Amino acid sequence: MAVLQPLAIAAADLLALSMVAVLSFALGMIVTILFVMARSGTRPPDIDIEFLEEEEEGEGSHKLEARGELPAEAPRELWELDPDWWKA
Repeated sequence: MAVLQPLAIAAADLLALSMVAVLSFALGMIVTILFVMARSGTRPPDIDIEFLEEEEEGEGSHKLEARGELPAEAPRELWELDPDWWKA
């Protein structure tokens, strides 16, 4: 049994080693989270670009509404029903 002698650890040492392992794991998780946040913060999200493009397209209709000049019939999306759908 001379082989197992170097692996013998006292109870107090085992407690200290387990605490070091838990703290190392927690520190590793915090460093990983900060690293991922730093990497994702450097590039702009794609949704902002799409939002700005949609906003630029809609500026013309907002200017007409502000002056009181609305088109005769606003274009509808394919999913929209007729305004008089309930009369049929």
